Amino acid sequence: MDIISSKTNSAVRLLRELLREKKCRDEREMFVAEGDHLCGEIAALGGVELFAYTETAARKYPETVRKMLGSAEKTIVITDALSEYISDTKAPQGMFAAVHKPEKRLPGNARKIVVLDGVQDPGNVGTVIRTAEAFGIDGAVLLSGCADVWSPKTLRAAMGSMFRLPVVGCSAGELSELLYGFSLYGAMLDDTAKRLGEVEFPEKTAIAIGSEGRGISPEVAGICGEKIYIPIKGAESLNAAMAAAVLLWELSK
Repeated sequence: MDIISSKTNSAVRLLRELLREKKCRDEREMFVAEGDHLCGEIAALGGVELFAYTETAARKYPETVRKMLGSAEKTIVITDALSEYISDTKAPQGMFAAVHKPEKRLPGNARKIVVLDGVQDPGNVGTVIRTAEAFGIDGAVLLSGCADVWSPKTLRAAMGSMFRLPVVGCSAGELSELLYGFSLYGAMLDDTAKRLGEVEFPEKTAIAIGSEGRGISPEVAGICGEKIYIPIKGAESLNAAMAAAVLLWELSK
């Protein structure tokens, strides 16, 4: 197989644009999984349109490359220099998979859901999704204004949990219908908020976590049936990912 070294190659341009531009990901309904771990996770799921790898990657990660060669519709070999050009990391591992976005919906038997409201940091969004899977949460809802779940930074932070946990997006106005039958708790500091640890969650519970700077939006706060807060000492607040870990651990109990 010929080794591609040109930046103008159409497959190379596609991979680079998908990694860098949300507009491209939205228009094509695709994303890129980069690196040994994510490519290894995605290999068994299907929907891989394009797999690009370097000869260096084939020597270092032979099992992952073998799996991807059997999964992808199209495969190309690229130079190490081109891998650095495509990647948005400082030390690329030399493999990229362009994948069609999976269709996701909340499972009909869902009982525990996390809702993110305007969480803009992709690392926090990915970490929450990874934490939710770890604690047995049934799904995540991302409202408008959250970081793109298919961005490379979000995918790296989620460490493959994105491919297993149902993650859906909706507007604040659609949230009540999506969570019909759930009790929605909002994590916020409020005179009427209940202390975490003193709350007995119903069987079907969703917990909303707000943005790092503004917290839960007024629109979402207005549909929360209950408000809860995390008692802390010696710090002004926790960031969204840390707050989610505490809240979801309590919900998982």
